[in-house]
Amino acid sequence: MPAHAPETRLLHGLMRLHERSPDGYSVKVLANDAICITGPHSATFYRRAAWTSHFLSHLRQGFFDPAPAGR
Repeated sequence: MPAHAPETRLLHGLMRLHERSPDGYSVKVLANDAICITGPHSATFYRRAAWTSHFLSHLRQGFFDPAPAGR
């Protein structure tokens, strides 16, 4: 597991709760106290203090879904 295992475990748990596969997703805590979430199709940055609520909002909106073919 990566150096930021608690954040990665939390990310994977949140994804499973929302019936998404956590495969290929990881979290990095950056020096500026931000979180970088990377996945197979995208990456995004959040403030560390509020990353879970923002991530879940984006997950529900489909921001982390694969792009449709031909896009």
